[in-house]
Amino acid sequence: MKAAFAARPDSQTQARLQALQQQVAADSQQTGLEATFLAQKSIYDGFMLDARVTVVFYVMICLFVYAVSRLRVANPKFALVQIFGIIIADLFLLFGPVLPSFSALLPRVLVEPGAIGVGLGVVCNVIFFAQSASSAILAKMEQLVEMGEKPLQCTRSRFSGSPADLGELEASKAKTIAVFKAMEPALAFLPLDVSWGRWSPEDVGSLHEPLQRAMIANMSLLDFHISHVRSDKQLEQIPMSSGEGNGVDLAERPPRVGGHQLQESADLMHALRSPEEVLMRAQTREALRASTTELLHLASESLSMVAQSIHTVNSGAWFCRTPFEDISKLITRGEILRTSIDSARAACKTETTTRLLESHAEIFDADGQLKSRDQLGPHSLRGLVLGMVVEERILGAAGAIEELLNRVTHLLRHRSKVRLWLPSRVRYAFSWLVNGHQTTPTPHLAANGGRDPDVVAEQTKEAHRRLRISRGHGRPVRRSLLTRAIVAVYHWLTDAGGMYALRMVIVTIATAIPGSLPSTAGFYYREKGIWGLITAQTTLLVYMADFTVSLVGRTVGTVVGGVMGMLAWYVGSGHGPGNAYGLAAITAVMTLILMWWRLFLPPAFTMAAIMSGATFMLVIGFSYDDTHLSQYGLPGHGYEAFYKRLVTVLLGFVAAFIVQIFPRPPSATRHTCKTLSNTVRTLSDHYALLLSHWGRTHPGTRADRSSPVGVVAEKISLDVAETLLSAQQSIALLKFEMTLGPFDSQTLSDAVRLCQDMNQALGRLLLLSDSLPGPLQDRLSHSVGILDDHHIGDIMGVLGIVEQAFRLGLPLPERLPTPLIKRCYESWHDQHRAAQLSTELVRDENYRRYCVGLSAYLKFLAAIDELVLVLKGALGESHVVRRWDGDEQV
Repeated sequence: MKAAFAARPDSQTQARLQALQQQVAADSQQTGLEATFLAQKSIYDGFMLDARVTVVFYVMICLFVYAVSRLRVANPKFALVQIFGIIIADLFLLFGPVLPSFSALLPRVLVEPGAIGVGLGVVCNVIFFAQSASSAILAKMEQLVEMGEKPLQCTRSRFSGSPADLGELEASKAKTIAVFKAMEPALAFLPLDVSWGRWSPEDVGSLHEPLQRAMIANMSLLDFHISHVRSDKQLEQIPMSSGEGNGVDLAERPPRVGGHQLQESADLMHALRSPEEVLMRAQTREALRASTTELLHLASESLSMVAQSIHTVNSGAWFCRTPFEDISKLITRGEILRTSIDSARAACKTETTTRLLESHAEIFDADGQLKSRDQLGPHSLRGLVLGMVVEERILGAAGAIEELLNRVTHLLRHRSKVRLWLPSRVRYAFSWLVNGHQTTPTPHLAANGGRDPDVVAEQTKEAHRRLRISRGHGRPVRRSLLTRAIVAVYHWLTDAGGMYALRMVIVTIATAIPGSLPSTAGFYYREKGIWGLITAQTTLLVYMADFTVSLVGRTVGTVVGGVMGMLAWYVGSGHGPGNAYGLAAITAVMTLILMWWRLFLPPAFTMAAIMSGATFMLVIGFSYDDTHLSQYGLPGHGYEAFYKRLVTVLLGFVAAFIVQIFPRPPSATRHTCKTLSNTVRTLSDHYALLLSHWGRTHPGTRADRSSPVGVVAEKISLDVAETLLSAQQSIALLKFEMTLGPFDSQTLSDAVRLCQDMNQALGRLLLLSDSLPGPLQDRLSHSVGILDDHHIGDIMGVLGIVEQAFRLGLPLPERLPTPLIKRCYESWHDQHRAAQLSTELVRDENYRRYCVGLSAYLKFLAAIDELVLVLKGALGESHVVRRWDGDEQV
């Protein structure tokens, strides 16, 4: 502000002040009004405006707006910093050039009420129903543990033959993920938490990792049921035979998108719904039901005990005290359950294998060897393999639940006193704040010491080096230093953050410039043009879908809040100047309505609730000021105040909309497609890493030391999963976006689901490449051709086409090496391979993991096949091959 005023010489400033005094004196004599009021009116009407001062103000404020806008995109934690920083800067931008001198207290009109509001909020949070971050996290953890019962319940019902509702299963999965994602941000505040209770913030954080493992294991079990229910529905939609419809002339029949691939899959799908297949699935379900009943029951009991323990500890904070007898009962119950579930897991392994062999005894001869292929059906082993896969997932879920139970029991036993816990990791919390990529910390606070961190760091570095090698490198383009600098600056200016910041600067200038012109400054001040400026700035967002939601929510909130403010004014004051007691009474009633809206409506209505509350208070406050104060620039009272507020806000919306859509709307659909394209490329890199590592011996790898890829396999899979989850959240808003592209929200949602399936399958295979014995890895390679160059080329080629289809939106070729599953089976069949299997091998514990690997690889291929069909349904097909019966005359 001082730099701006320095642009105008002091002599000219003094001359303008003298002219102002003379004009005010003359106007006072003519009108009889107070000189102070007239001086204020002349100043805000732009009497002291100077182009040089205005330009400096605009340049400096716009640089600040650009910087904080880029900061918000780079690190979303600074969203509120950007909003409040820009609002404060708007005061300097609008009122700084019209004032005669520097005023450091200009933003006091907003800072002081804001500070008072923050103080009142802090006091209310401490005094009324105080809830620490630890308490909030424990409440979410209890909810997650209770949701973990759904996969176990679904497993029991599926084993009993009851049908499952696909929509209900998907809704349960989505709700669980939503609760888990809602819990994670609160974990970042544990280092600053002040709590009173049995468990410290570190203890609460130590539950995150076992809870995450239990949730992933339960979701894996739920995903198995979802995929099978979905497969059953897809089987019902496929023609019974590949020859259906052949009576219609191909030239007369309209081509069906993806018809060639569906025709290729028809015979295979027909075999999967044969009576023999139905009988095998019924036998497998009965065997699994009989052998896993006790384990599933104990797993449910363990989840119930964990949820009850968390609830007991969380409800015993502050004023309530939990009797020590209740804690002792929970500890005893936990010890009994831990022993029972451990023995049940061991018994389940043996009993399930025995029952599966008994239910599939017809496929083995008297010596326990698999019968010849001529004596078996086309899918005789499918029931046995699926049974082993389900068993592995149930055992994995039970093991993860047991680990969570052990951790909770350990905390109950060693944390016997209620005490005050103070912050202990302030420096770490600061590093979380400034790190834009570290959204949620994952503290490793387990009771055991864990692995050697130096070994883990060494292996992680080696694994990432191998992953970089798998990604390959393109041909480097030689450019001069100047060219590289220009290209880098161009990309930096035109990326998503740069375009958002540029739009913010443009809308700031466009909506603020009338307040800096001598001819319009007075009108801008009287009509509260600052409302339009702030509205336009805060409505702009990075992507069009978010902008549409923001625009609709703010519009609804402004109208509802204005109407409520108008009603409150006329009810509390009638036609008079406004009675303080009447306004206080009606404001209390309206505040209850506004608070209910803010607290209990879905999160999508948050912005509407905030805008309604702000508009309500502005209408009430300015109406009271207008009838009790003699101040220049008040917007009136009652309907007049509401009308001006509504008009300025709508004008701000119009300005924001124009800036948002030109020169090109920042489409969230394009952003999601680019994310999916990059995800497919990343999955191709993971697939290449798997091929580079599968079946290889690892020199220097001891029995007690896992290989480098095994160390980071879970991490890189979780990274992709988090990316896809964020994309899924963006897809939920695409229905509010106007787009001319070929992709819709349903197509992208299906694509995200299939990419998740591919990622899960590759993650399991990467883990098995580290843990599965070498002979079984070789056996799996020979069985399904994991390392076959022709299969690798087909898969890589299809993934490359899918990646470009997401990026460019072009139709896919009709003839592709799909379905990959059928080609895999045909390749195995053409080489006259016979499955070598015995009852002794089935009883081997590692063979169960071998079946998991087989299922994961086939799931990977099936996901690619379905993804190709999804893209063809959205983009269409190109290079269509048509077989004509004879020559045609053209």
